[in-house]
Amino acid sequence: MANNDLIIDDEYCKSMGSYFAKQGEEMDDLIVEYIKILQEVKAKAITSGDVSKALSTYIGYVQKLNKQVGNISKSIKTQVNSFLTRVDSEDQYLF
Repeated sequence: MANNDLIIDDEYCKSMGSYFAKQGEEMDDLIVEYIKILQEVKAKAITSGDVSKALSTYIGYVQKLNKQVGNISKSIKTQVNSFLTRVDSEDQYLF
């Protein structure tokens, strides 16, 4: 007969939530550095012309990513914690 037990490893879930939050912060830092590098290339190496215009556009899109990965990662951690809280709340009726 099949087993219907669902076992959730709270510590694993919490650690993964923290892991993703940390990775998001690190990715945000990398994006900031990447933007600085792109801006330096634009200012010192590709100062005019079609490629310069395209690079400016690209930089604008990359800037839109700034702090977004970290926000998404923090949201993941919040969702993990909310999930665990909800499971614990529902569990009280079963055990």
